[in-house]
Formats: sequence, structure tokens, C-alpha cells
Amino acid sequence: MSRSCARWRGARAMLAEERAFAAVEFALMLPLILVMYLGLAELALGQRASQKLDLVAHTLSDLAAQQLTGGSNSGQAGMDEKTIQAIFSAATTLMAPLPTTNLKMTISEVVIAADATQTSGYKASVSWTIAQNSGTLRPCKIGGAARLNAADVAPVDPNSMPTSYTSAKSVTLANAGGGSTTTSVTPTIGAIIVADVVYTYQPSFSRTITWLKRSAPTMSRTSYSPVRNTYSPNHVQYYMTSGTNCTPGTP
Repeated sequence: MSRSCARWRGARAMLAEERAFAAVEFALMLPLILVMYLGLAELALGQRASQKLDLVAHTLSDLAAQQLTGGSNSGQAGMDEKTIQAIFSAATTLMAPLPTTNLKMTISEVVIAADATQTSGYKASVSWTIAQNSGTLRPCKIGGAARLNAADVAPVDPNSMPTSYTSAKSVTLANAGGGSTTTSVTPTIGAIIVADVVYTYQPSFSRTITWLKRSAPTMSRTSYSPVRNTYSPNHVQYYMTSGTNCTPGTP
């Protein structure tokens, strides 16, 4: 009987030890599991914020470029302060439920025109620019000249326009009967609405951790939309009370 009791006590002791081992293993693995889980969740939330920012930039440029009325002449487009603020407001709601206090937005009209002084034969210059929530205005002049730099840079660079808008491009097309043809495609002359958006994204799980807030990543987007109206020139006239009109005295 005593031997049976001893064996039972030994089995119970071994079982208790196995449970202790499992508890220790779980305690060691839990921090890693939590880090992986929170990291994946944060990655998904960050990707969602990035997608929303794409939508905000496109919406800003597209809504502004769709203006067909409001100009000084029949068929001419123009925007007043009420209209531009409505566009900013509509785009801001697309970020919900994310906070928008760090959402900086700028809408500008950039005109592509022929310019014999440029190597490419074309230039991009700002007609007007308006910002919301401390966004960066695009400059009317750079180095004393009314034109933006022609450069292919990562968005957002308020001082530049991509070379696809400011210089001719060689395009190779396949022929139906075989072979190919190389042709030069010139930039489209006219007005383009450019939306610049910068957003400081604060990771959701670190908003209560002070030292992480200093390393919040910044997301930047630029969207381009050609002005839709058919009036010649297809310009959106400036009747706003904020922002900058680069051609004072004219709408």
C-alpha cells in the first residue's frame, strides 16, 4: 500500500513539474506572440491609412478638376472659397475614423505651356495654390522664374513636376505586321490640378507611449488631374479668398 502511495505521489509530482514547465514556456513565448500579433495588426492599420491617403489625394485633384461653371464667361470654370473648402471637407471625411489633425492638404493649378527657353521646349508654372491645415503652398516662382523644376522625385515635392508633363517622351509601338515604330509624344498643353497630401501617421498601439510618438512615420502623396472644362484656355479661375493667386489682377 505504501508503495502505491509513493508511486501516486511521484506521478503527481511529475505532473506538477510538467505543468510548471508549460507555464514557464508560455511565459517565455507570450511577449513574442504579443509583439507579432500587434505588429501584424499595426501593419494592416498602416496599410489602410496609406490606401485612404491615396483616395484623399485623388479626390482633391479630381473634384477640383471637374469644375465646369463659376467662371467669368459662359462655359468657363471658376472656384470660390466656399467651393474649395467643400472639396477639402469632402476629402477629409475619407480618412475616418483616423484622426485628421495631421492631414496637410494643398490644391494647385499648374499650367503646362511651350517655352523655347527650356531645353525640353515646355514649362510648368503655378496659376494658383491653396492649402489646408498648414499644407505647403506650391511656389509661384523658383529662382525668380515662373516655373517649377522638371524632376522625377518621390512625392510630395511642391517645387517640381514630373518630366512626363514637361518634356517629350519616346514611345515604341509594336506594328501589326511585325516590327516596331518609335514615336515622340509631346506633353499635353493646358491646366492640371495637382493635389499634395502629407499625413503624419501615429501607430494605434503607441499613441499612449510618449517616446514612440516622436518617431511617427510621414506618408506623402501627389495626384494629378487634367482640368475637365472645354473652354479655351481650360483654366479654373481663382475667386478664393485664401491661398495665393500667382497672376494678381486676373481670376
